[in-house]
Amino acid sequence: MKSTKRKILNMALAVLISMGLWLYVVNVENPTGSGHLRDLAVEVQGEETLESRGLMVTELSEERMNLKVTGKKKTLMRLDKKNVYLTVDVSSITEVGEWDLTCRPVFPTQVSTDSISVSSWNDMKVTVTVRKQESKTIPVRGEFIGTEADGCLAGTVETDPATLVIKGPSESLDQVSYALVQVGGESVSDTIQEQVNVVLMGTDGQAADVKNVTISATSVQVTVPVRRVVSIPLTVTLQPGGGAMAEDADCIISPSSVTVVEEGDGLNLPESISLGTIDLSQVYGKTSYSLPIQLPEGVTGWNCPSFATVTLSLEKLASRQMATENITLKNVPQGYTAQLVNPTLYVWVRGDPSLVAQMNANQIAVEVDLARANLGDELQRLPAKVSLVGEGLEGVGIIGTNYSVALTLTR
Repeated sequence: MKSTKRKILNMALAVLISMGLWLYVVNVENPTGSGHLRDLAVEVQGEETLESRGLMVTELSEERMNLKVTGKKKTLMRLDKKNVYLTVDVSSITEVGEWDLTCRPVFPTQVSTDSISVSSWNDMKVTVTVRKQESKTIPVRGEFIGTEADGCLAGTVETDPATLVIKGPSESLDQVSYALVQVGGESVSDTIQEQVNVVLMGTDGQAADVKNVTISATSVQVTVPVRRVVSIPLTVTLQPGGGAMAEDADCIISPSSVTVVEEGDGLNLPESISLGTIDLSQVYGKTSYSLPIQLPEGVTGWNCPSFATVTLSLEKLASRQMATENITLKNVPQGYTAQLVNPTLYVWVRGDPSLVAQMNANQIAVEVDLARANLGDELQRLPAKVSLVGEGLEGVGIIGTNYSVALTLTR
């Protein structure tokens, strides 16, 4: 038992003695030795100078390298990849191509360069690929990907800046179409303002390969206006005419409503917004109108269009074009004779299908007033007033008002 304890004690004493000798050698004698620093980062210097020449580094043959150094043991012990790195200076390059350059080691400031040296400079060679640098301006697109609270709507996403400049080789820039920023949230009720990182997007709508591409800003200020809004229906007044009443018309308004901002309690908002009046006597078959949307004073629209489309059709009624010679010329100038170029006028009528089918040309009367006719023998066109005569035609009307006849006056 005593022998075992003595053996353990001797071994411990031997370790202490060896450690003491090692500390003495390192700290007192401090001999020269060699060491390997592995996986050191290679940093490029002089890129600003290169960029001023319209050039850029696109590739390094080695981005991390090993370094063999010699120096005092105590100094070598303080070196590792956390405080040592390599630099390659490209400021002397003046044209595109592949360039073989030698890296330079950078040691901690507390390490004297006189106390350490590189064993083999040949191991520090790196090939630098230099290409011509192009620039391209791309738009920034904002996208709201959240949900709005009830009664709220998010407006158009705005970004500041609205465009960015990217730089790189032309083939890389061609792969980038725009910069995308996305903001969101659940049940959003207030305007959003955030600084958001951009993602470079390709022409296919997917994130682009941005290798060797630099961007003027990696993030932009994004604003998404969110307001409380209400929907107000659009209306149009249909004036009876041409044998048609308002209830005879199928009317489609697109959009059917507009969204306006709700200020305060919203009590001052109108129940509807009128697009104006359409005279049915001027409607021939299925007709569409583009009418301006005029918001009442004090009402603010929210992404409100400038115009609405009103489409009218009168399929419940029948229409028919009829030729009549029942044309009366009145107030013919004294001493002149009026001669119609065509004794027949074609008139459109519309109304109840059974009544329209039974009509004859004599039930259409045309009156032309020559009180303002030009005196002379030239051909002239004068407006014609068209009306229906006879009984039982309450459900029929004349379509249109712009009828006219051509005539001449002779002495």
